[in-house]
Formats: sequence, C-alpha cells, structure tokens
Amino acid sequence: MSLTEELRRYAESLRLDFIGFCSVDALNEAPEDRRPNAYLRDAVSVISIGYKLNYASIQNLPKSRSTYMLEHDYANRHLDEASHLITRFLEKREFQAIGFDSGAGFYHEARKTPKEIAADISHKHAAVACGLGKFGLNNLVISPDWGSRVRWATVITDAAFEYDHPLGENPCLTGECEECVKICPVHALDGWKGKYDPERGWVIDKKKRYDYVFVTLEGQRCGMCIKACPIGLNKPI
Repeated sequence: MSLTEELRRYAESLRLDFIGFCSVDALNEAPEDRRPNAYLRDAVSVISIGYKLNYASIQNLPKSRSTYMLEHDYANRHLDEASHLITRFLEKREFQAIGFDSGAGFYHEARKTPKEIAADISHKHAAVACGLGKFGLNNLVISPDWGSRVRWATVITDAAFEYDHPLGENPCLTGECEECVKICPVHALDGWKGKYDPERGWVIDKKKRYDYVFVTLEGQRCGMCIKACPIGLNKPI
C-alpha cells in the first residue's frame, strides 16, 4: 500500500471528511514568511484536512449562534487533534511534519488590526491547491458537496505523496447567485467584482468584518454567508 493510500485510510479512521495532497510549490504565491518552507525547510508536500460542520447549527443562524460557536470550536479542536496525530503518523515513518491549528487566524485576530490579520499558513489556499474546493464570493472554500460548511487545517511534511489535481469546475455560482453578498450584515463582500478569483480568493472588507465580529458580536463568529450558500444544501452528513 502506498503512503498516500495509507494516510487516506488513517484520516478516515480519525473521522475526517476531507483529505488532499499537493506540492509545496502550489503555495509559492503566499508571502515568503508564510510559505511552507519558511516553517520546514525540507518540506515537499502539503496535506489539507477538512471536517464538516453540522448542518442545523448553521442553517438556523442567527438564532443558533451559541450552538454554532460550539460546533465551530469543536470542529477546530477535532482538526487540531487530527493534524497532531497525522504528524505523529509521519514521524513514526521517519518523516518530518508540522501541523497548523485550524483556528490560528481567529484566535490571534483580536490582537491585530484588520490589515494585519493573517494565519501562519492559509488553510483555504491549501485546500484549494489540494483539489478540495474553490474560493467562493464569501472568500471561503466551497466544496462541491458541502458548500462552505467545512473547517480546514493543514500539515506540511518532507514526505512525498501522489498529489491531487485542482478542482476543475468552480462550484460557486458567482454572479448568478450572490446570496452570500446579499446576506452579509455589514456589506463586507460588496466589492467582489473585478477582484474575485476562484483560485486565489480576494480581499474582502476586513475592517467591516473585524468590527462586526469583535465589537457587535463580541468575538462570536457570524456565519451568515455560510448559511446563505446554496451549494451543499440538504446534503446528508
């Protein structure tokens, strides 16, 4: 059995819903200090893992915001444990590996200005490069079967794998839909035209988003653009 297949089976045993592989070269457009080789010099591969968020806690927002936060935090903890166990899996086979926590961008946001918000490594770009989805207008990864109701984490390693191809068709309906743009309570997605790229995403209005999450919602997640996305609606878990 190849290492790729072995790790896919292990990921399934960890109750992960998504796993994909790509070369570190796929993330070379990231700022130099946030590329995989900035953290692990000999890294050659990126592993993206994903865990679905339960449907009802999202689709009943904003009333279900407290349960959505519980769901969000549980998914992050589950991914953090899984990325840790995957690094152990690889180290036992004499490879080096580093896992990045799924909530890195969120837990440090409150200490930064809106312009400074950035995770150590972009889980979203990693997921897209590993063929697990495309960026939507909400600047979240949209998977064909579950929309943007997924949390992501990333592992980098010097182990080589059979790499996945980027997703072909873009699941986001873009200009034919715009439901995420319409539902945003602070209009943080209004400026997407001419900026949105399904492979690279785009820079939403971080100031509006920051103020809404950390002032209006007192640190709770919003989730309304995830709720509004028609991709993956009514899919069984």
